[in-house]
Amino acid sequence: MKKSGFLFKSATGIVVLLVLFAFKTSTNNDIKKIDFYADPSMKGKVMVLVKEELAAGRKPVLFFTATWCGPCRQFKNSLSNILMIDALKGSTLILIDGDIDAKSDKIAAKYDVSAYPTFVRVNEQGELIKKTDGGAWEENIPENMAPVMKKFMKD
Repeated sequence: MKKSGFLFKSATGIVVLLVLFAFKTSTNNDIKKIDFYADPSMKGKVMVLVKEELAAGRKPVLFFTATWCGPCRQFKNSLSNILMIDALKGSTLILIDGDIDAKSDKIAAKYDVSAYPTFVRVNEQGELIKKTDGGAWEENIPENMAPVMKKFMKD
């Protein structure tokens, strides 16, 4: 009897590992992150990134964040959680630092961003499709964030 229980646990473990492996090896389902202000040549070209990601079959999300923002850091740290991976699969988070943006591109002003973190989906013309922010969930834990983000990512 104990032997069959061990085999069941082993088989379950193998299935879990295969599912995790599928998440890790699938390039189009991964959460891709691009730090918009890390590359100075991208100044003023956020729509270039959006169009490239849409052409690649991904869902670009403008992720307005700030280095001093605790909820932003908690969100970023949760991205390796399986719930968040599932909620954001196939997305590209284009990180836009609000402090830098306020002094240069003013993308946040275009989309009326007044809180961090804020997430904005736009079409190829830069028109707003959807918008949500960290106020849409309670505590900044994957169990709260993932359902909101999964709904946000649905077309």
